[in-house]
Amino acid sequence: MGGVGKTEIATEYIHLHRDKYDIVWWIRAEHHDRVRDALVSLGERLDLRQVTSGGGRDRAIAAVLEALQSGIRPNWLLVYDNVAEPLDLQRYLPVCGPGGHVIITSRLQTWPGYIEADSIEVSPFTEEEAVSFLRRRVVSLAMDRTLREKADEQRNSEARRLAAALGHLPIAIEHAAAYLTETGQSVDDYLSQFDQNAHRLLSEQRPDLPESVSRTWTMSTALLTDDAEHLFNLCAFFSPEPIAGDLLLENAHAISDPPGLCEFLSSSARFRAAASQMHRLSLVKVDGARDQIQMHRVVQAVTRGQLRQHRHDTFLAYQAAVAALLAESNPGNPDRSANDAVYDLSLQHIESDGSFLHTGNPALRRLIIDQVRRLHLRGSHAEATRFGQEALQVWREQLGPEDLEVLTMAVEVAIAMRSDAHAADARDLILSTLRVLRERYGENHEVTLLCANTYGADLRSRGQLAEALDLDLNLLPRFEAAFGPEHHRTLYVRNNIAADYRRLGRHQDALDEDRKTLDDRRRILGPDDPITLTSLDAVARDQRDLGYYQESLDTARKVVEGFAARRGPENLDWLNARKSFAAALRKAGYHWDALQESEDVVQRYRGYLGLDHTYTLRAAANLINDRRAVGELARAEELGREVLDRCQAVGSPTDLAYATLVSLASVLRAEGEPEDALRYDRQARDGLINAYGDEHPFTLEATINYASDLAGCGDLAAAIRAGQETLARCRGSLGENHPVTLMTAANLALDVLASGNEAAAAEMLADALRRYSETLTTEHPEARAAVARNRLTAEIEPY
Repeated sequence: MGGVGKTEIATEYIHLHRDKYDIVWWIRAEHHDRVRDALVSLGERLDLRQVTSGGGRDRAIAAVLEALQSGIRPNWLLVYDNVAEPLDLQRYLPVCGPGGHVIITSRLQTWPGYIEADSIEVSPFTEEEAVSFLRRRVVSLAMDRTLREKADEQRNSEARRLAAALGHLPIAIEHAAAYLTETGQSVDDYLSQFDQNAHRLLSEQRPDLPESVSRTWTMSTALLTDDAEHLFNLCAFFSPEPIAGDLLLENAHAISDPPGLCEFLSSSARFRAAASQMHRLSLVKVDGARDQIQMHRVVQAVTRGQLRQHRHDTFLAYQAAVAALLAESNPGNPDRSANDAVYDLSLQHIESDGSFLHTGNPALRRLIIDQVRRLHLRGSHAEATRFGQEALQVWREQLGPEDLEVLTMAVEVAIAMRSDAHAADARDLILSTLRVLRERYGENHEVTLLCANTYGADLRSRGQLAEALDLDLNLLPRFEAAFGPEHHRTLYVRNNIAADYRRLGRHQDALDEDRKTLDDRRRILGPDDPITLTSLDAVARDQRDLGYYQESLDTARKVVEGFAARRGPENLDWLNARKSFAAALRKAGYHWDALQESEDVVQRYRGYLGLDHTYTLRAAANLINDRRAVGELARAEELGREVLDRCQAVGSPTDLAYATLVSLASVLRAEGEPEDALRYDRQARDGLINAYGDEHPFTLEATINYASDLAGCGDLAAAIRAGQETLARCRGSLGENHPVTLMTAANLALDVLASGNEAAAAEMLADALRRYSETLTTEHPEARAAVARNRLTAEIEPY
């Protein structure tokens, strides 16, 4: 039962046996996310590479459990305190070796069989234990050798009567002992008052909470000063998680009721004095090092119940005060990573206690919306989806499906769902929400604009690129009017316009737009903000698309160094930046370095998002080319077939599916199977022409390889025709000096030479080599391969 002493027993075990362990880690296990956070923090304390180098949460947790199980630190103890859901806990339990131990505390009376564990049912104190505790804690009941036997027996008898009245419940006995110590009152007087308070019992008494509990706190709280009573009542309406002092003191001005509370919280000295008195009476725990105050969940339940029954207006006032404190703590911009520490102060309370979802405070609902957005921006997509859906369900019932805050939350949930690999569900939610917003609030309402912007991302993911560009260009002036030209939301639209240009093959337009956005974000957010770094990563991609391979590598290196310097939790932006860095290494000719980086990135994506997530498959498609580039053809083919199967199974975006076909065909061609390569390249080329047209860079790259397949299959005339057509299109679309144009010319020269026209081939190759020397330099692997008259392979880097 609550208050029986489970946590204290675990604490005492640690106290007695702390010298036996190299690691002791305490985990508050009421909530799934708190367990995950605690294990990641343990990985950081252990300085595990998978955690400190920016590994995803799942990867970090797996690394922690593996490290404990491996025996690297042979003696360790994990305590999972107050477990409510054993099934959720199961995957976070390490296998215990000889020196590894786990303690679980739980109120569940029957422990499930799928978790093997020795169980101990913790009962209330025995009479002897209760008496011993009271006589050690209360001076008037203490054993004294100078007392006569009869006097000592009288003290013992008083302790027994008191213990019996309190039902031998440890937490009630502890508070009674603190009360008697503080007041010096006799046991008889205490018991008399105790009986008189019977009418103030908790109205909604839980079966596991003896009646003695609520009487005990009624008496203890009677000793509190007015300030301490304010603080005591206030703490009862937070979650059982620790409450940061800053959360209370920095936001006191938001409170209007109950009278005197705002004035009290405006004084740090009064706050500290009140907290100390409550701690002395064992009503709360105070952590001075972390500036936190924490109240036991049983104390909270009793306090809220008594206020609800006997002082309902006061109950509502404190409930509203806590909502106001939490709401006022909102920095108002979850997009800025600098606000993370402030958001952390409130997250554990609103996420752990579902009652806050039922709030009538609009500002608190705004905080909850911002917290959902913050979670998915920082990479916690599953948590953002779950928490957002819970709020969405409650608010739809409470406020109605067309309420603006409900629709705003729906937009954020849809964004999180797409990142969490639930694209179809996200699309349905976006479309239904957008329809209601347009009908109810109009085309130019801020939330309508945000939802429409989200719909643009959906269009891009499905290959409807012209529609996405038209939508985003239409949205930009409306965002500038609604939010301002330099607002972070407006900059997101400009970022999306660049993404549209990039996917349409308009690389210079994409670079120009990305550079303008980067300049604005540097000025507004600073050069090291994660969002600024994503803009810099977009510039690196644009440079790569334009054929500036070394410049792209230099830019991409700055991005990954910027993320590494932050040493924050890994998120999709960081992983995407590392994927981009690996591609830049390969394009610049550093094939082995690219392979090493790409292998690690793919494993991180898999651990972070799963095998079938689009982002994982994009990284894996790049890895196919990395393996091929260093000659690991068998592994490249194996991966290529796996990625292709997964793309077909999950319905991946157009560019990814065709890029995978082209990459796999390149491996098969290198393995001496041009017929199979031709089949895949033809499928990719035809599909890309249908999706993007015959002058899109992806189509040109696929056709370059298609010509190589034709040559390999002995159809030299068709290869030359395809090469000539592609060269003309490359010169018109990409320019004379683009590496893809030079690759086309070098390959065509080989085919022309094979046809017997040596003079034309030599002239064509000489021109290509001259242009290589002026651009990539003759030391680049592609230039050296051209000099050696080896056929070059084009690559499609999916978006």
